[in-house]
Amino acid sequence: MGMIKLPEKSVSFFNANYSKIFETGNLAEGEWNSKVAEWTCSYTSSKYSLAFNSNGSGIFAILRVLKQFKQKTKIFIQSNTMYGVKTMALTSGLELCGYVDCSLSYLMPSYKQVEDFISSLDNPSECVFLLTHIGGWVNPDIEKIAKLCKDNKVALIEDCAHSLGSTLKGQHTGTFGDAGVYSLYATKAVPVGEGGIVVTQDEELHSMLEKFIIYDRFDQKLDLGINLRMSEINALLSYSVIQETEEIIKNKYHTANKYIDSCDKFDWSYIHPSEHNQRSNLYKFILLSNSLDPEKEFSNITNRTSPVYDYALGNDPYELIKRHICLPIWYLLENKKIDNVIIELESKNILTTK
Repeated sequence: MGMIKLPEKSVSFFNANYSKIFETGNLAEGEWNSKVAEWTCSYTSSKYSLAFNSNGSGIFAILRVLKQFKQKTKIFIQSNTMYGVKTMALTSGLELCGYVDCSLSYLMPSYKQVEDFISSLDNPSECVFLLTHIGGWVNPDIEKIAKLCKDNKVALIEDCAHSLGSTLKGQHTGTFGDAGVYSLYATKAVPVGEGGIVVTQDEELHSMLEKFIIYDRFDQKLDLGINLRMSEINALLSYSVIQETEEIIKNKYHTANKYIDSCDKFDWSYIHPSEHNQRSNLYKFILLSNSLDPEKEFSNITNRTSPVYDYALGNDPYELIKRHICLPIWYLLENKKIDNVIIELESKNILTTK
C-alpha cells in the first residue's frame, strides 16, 4: 500500500483540527461523525447518512435490521464480488439462496440476469439482493433492477465499496435501492484507511441503524445492536479526505485519458469511464478481452494492478476472471509509471503485426 497518497489539503486539514479532539475529550460520538454524514448527504443527495467503522459493518447492520424487523429471511448476491460479501451475508443470519451471473461488458449482472434469478425464487418478498457496483462503475441497469426489486418486494441493498463519487445520469450509487454503503478502505478510490458510510432515503431504516450502533442504550426499545461506530479521529481523517473526492477523481481522469488515447489507437477493449451516462470514479481502469486466448493478449502488460477479482463465487460463464486486467490508476500516479504503461499498450500493434 505504499503507493496510496492523500491530497495535501486533506493532510493539512487533519493536522489543523486533530488537537481539538484531544482538548475537548470528545474521542467518540462527536462532531466529526456528524460532519461525515452531513457531507455525504449533501454530496450524494441522500436524505440520511451514517458513519460506520467499515463498509462491512454498515452492510452487516442493514442486513441484520432487515432480518429482525422487515421479515427478510434470504439473500442473494452476484457471482463477481468479494468473498467478504458472502461472509457478511451469512453472518447477518440470512440464508444465502444463490448467485446472479455477471456479464463481461461491466463485470456485473444485467437486468435480464437479475430478472431470470428472481423469477426462479418461490417467495421473492422474503429476499434481499445485495448488489455490488464494480470497479468504480455504476451497474448500467441499476434503474431497471431497482424497479424490478421493488415490484417483487425484494430489498435492494447496494454495496458501493468501489463507487464513492460514481454516478449514472448524475445519480450517485447507493441512492437507487433501499440503502447503500461506501468504503473508505486504504486501497479504495477515495482512501482513508478504514471506514464506511451508509446512505438511505428511508427514515425508519436510518433511525434503526442509529440505534443499532449504540445498542439503543437511550430508548431501549431495539432489542439488538453492537458498537460499529467510527471513532472521532477516524471521522476527522475521513472528513478531511472525502472533502477532496472531486479533486481525487479529477486527477485519476488525467491518467485515464492518456490510457484511453492509447487504447483507442491500438485497439484495446476497455470499460470507458463515461459511456452510457456514467461517471466512473476510476477505482480501476479495466481492459477486457474477447480473444480465444486472453492470457496471450494481455501477456505484454506487466504494469498492472490486481484484477477486480481473480475468483468467482458462483458461475463464471463468460470467464470474467480471465478476460480482464487492471492498469495502475491511483491518485497522483507518477508520470514515469503512466509512460511505462502506455509503452506496453502500444506494443500490441507490434505484436499483432509480426
